[in-house]
Amino acid sequence: MKQLALAGGSKLRTSEFYRWPHVDERELQNVEEVVRSQRWFAGMRGADPGTKTEELEHRFADFHDSHYGIACCNGTVALEIALRAAGIGVGDEVIVPGLTFIATLSAVLQVNAIPIVVDTVYDTQCINPSEIERAITDRTRAIIPVHFGGLVCDMDRIMDIGRRHGLVVIEDAAHAPGAVQQGNKVGSIGHLATFSFQESKTMTAGEGGMITTNDPELAEKAVMFRSCGRKEGESWYVHYVMAVNYRLAEIQSAMLLAQLERLGDQLRIKNENAAFLAAQFERMDGIRPVPGDGKTDIHWYYLYLLQYDREKFSGLSRNRFVEALEAEGIPCHIGYPWPLTKSPMFQSIGQGAEGCPFTCPYYGKQIDIAGTDLPVIDKICADTVVIPHQVLLSPKEDLLDIGRAVVKIQKNASEIL
Repeated sequence: MKQLALAGGSKLRTSEFYRWPHVDERELQNVEEVVRSQRWFAGMRGADPGTKTEELEHRFADFHDSHYGIACCNGTVALEIALRAAGIGVGDEVIVPGLTFIATLSAVLQVNAIPIVVDTVYDTQCINPSEIERAITDRTRAIIPVHFGGLVCDMDRIMDIGRRHGLVVIEDAAHAPGAVQQGNKVGSIGHLATFSFQESKTMTAGEGGMITTNDPELAEKAVMFRSCGRKEGESWYVHYVMAVNYRLAEIQSAMLLAQLERLGDQLRIKNENAAFLAAQFERMDGIRPVPGDGKTDIHWYYLYLLQYDREKFSGLSRNRFVEALEAEGIPCHIGYPWPLTKSPMFQSIGQGAEGCPFTCPYYGKQIDIAGTDLPVIDKICADTVVIPHQVLLSPKEDLLDIGRAVVKIQKNASEIL
């Protein structure tokens, strides 16, 4: 008789883990207040006094030890605004990791700059500072470290590199609101930081984004690029920079204020439950949490990342293991299937105007993104197992089923080879 659900046996778990997105009366009350107020628009600069968006900006920035928050319509746009505020544009190079969502690269391309893709560190899955240093040229203007999965990049080294080479550092913190490294909160370390409120994220209104900074000039530029190039005190029809409308709606801000109220408690629960799970995995052979470098004080756990050794599972491939784990009722996936350099969009760069910004005469160089060698990311993409963040908000007795499912698969792996 078969044991594994994937082979026709009984499923280990039939009930759901913690559902996402989470909603309670706070979201409903905040949204109703906005709807009844008939003030659905946050104003011509995007966060006028007395609006929910203004309140969200202040509270979110305070939570991240930052002086300024600039809300916008999504996380990709947040990156684009941050780059524009920092003066990044045609002919400039921006160093980015190859293990990230496409937005980290596409935002660079949107400002007509060139993403220079580098490798990561295996045990953090974050950008490798040594690779950043090697990639710097006379064209380099910025670095975008991505706090992958909620682990924080080695910001001491990255900020030191930035200072020595005169580079802007923009933290891509889409995975890491509330994370802390050596006493410093994500969002307050770099010159700017960006966050995402897309539905899968740990604070969500379906869509939305935020930029944080401690620099008043960068903050003012970000506001102008967020809302049609307008300055404070000017009329609706006076514009100072080439910009469009990237504002956030008041209803979204109302939802995010409710989400922000829960963020601290969720942070505590996730870190407690991650430690509880790690203790389970210590008793197993062939699978372990991504260990990090010991510098992240508070991990946000947007992704609970596991390193999988197929040899300890009778040669069962990582992909087949994930199928089996899902079949047992454990939410999981493989994460990114390849480094971003292997994405179809980089396999054939056009010529002339079609190939911009790569073929821009102001750049004057040739870059082969598709041919970039990223051996560490190749390994990460081959043996990582991802459990989504909301699972860590489940009761501990539910989390025990994750370990039970892994042991069940390991004992019976021959059934699905």
